[in-house]
Amino acid sequence: MELFIVVIAILFVQVWGAENPLHKDGWFLSWLARVEVYFSASSAAFFILAVVVPSLILGVLLYMISLQSYWPIVPIGVLILLYSLGRGEFSEIVAEYTQACYKEDWESGINRAGGLGVNVEGIALDDWVALHQHVLEEAAYRGFERMFAVLFWFLVLGPVGALLYRLTFLFSAAKPDNAVASKFLWLIEWPAVRVLGLSFAMTGNFVGCIRRWRESVLCITRPTQMTIGQSVLGALSVDDDTTQSCDITRKELSLMDKLYRRTLWFWLGVSAIIIIVS
Repeated sequence: MELFIVVIAILFVQVWGAENPLHKDGWFLSWLARVEVYFSASSAAFFILAVVVPSLILGVLLYMISLQSYWPIVPIGVLILLYSLGRGEFSEIVAEYTQACYKEDWESGINRAGGLGVNVEGIALDDWVALHQHVLEEAAYRGFERMFAVLFWFLVLGPVGALLYRLTFLFSAAKPDNAVASKFLWLIEWPAVRVLGLSFAMTGNFVGCIRRWRESVLCITRPTQMTIGQSVLGALSVDDDTTQSCDITRKELSLMDKLYRRTLWFWLGVSAIIIIVS
């Protein structure tokens, strides 16, 4: 059933692209504002009530519905999964960034990098090498959080897992000073990013990827962005001492997009085989 829901959701994504009409987060931001009145913005209680409680309520509702009939779970699951997938345009911003660096338009490049979520404050003026490295790492992470982290927890915990991940991500973005939320986000990304890294070994360069994957598979301190970035570079056969240039970065971003597409089909195929065997 979960695989059926995933396939339907992906078909909708192919039609909608970045214009997902379900990506309306006003209700959640309003909920955060209400809860924050009673709790400190950095408290664990604030995070639990704002994120964990709504996810648990969804789980209870789905359980009660399933007692009557399981088929309503399908459309509900599709809606929850579509809502939980990543927000906004991604491929277009990446393309605009590569155009900016090709023209050596630093201001445009910085703006596009910021649109990807790159922290550009510490990057020196016209330091394209440093900017390219940050963009590659952040683009790899965005591909992960937009699709694969959501799918991982959907396949593990169903719609509740997908919603829990997305609400945690949204909460961490809205309240970056909440250490509990940041730690919890890293914790739920930890297994997903390692499964994805192992998948890259199957869909990209096996030797290069598996070597970097082994270095981080048991690490409990490395940030998710660094872990996924290293796995992607290994899968693309990028050497550690490669100096990033505009042409190299453009090729790597293009190959990264193809890598993620292959890996998505790989996940769907493996999931289908597991369902058939079981």
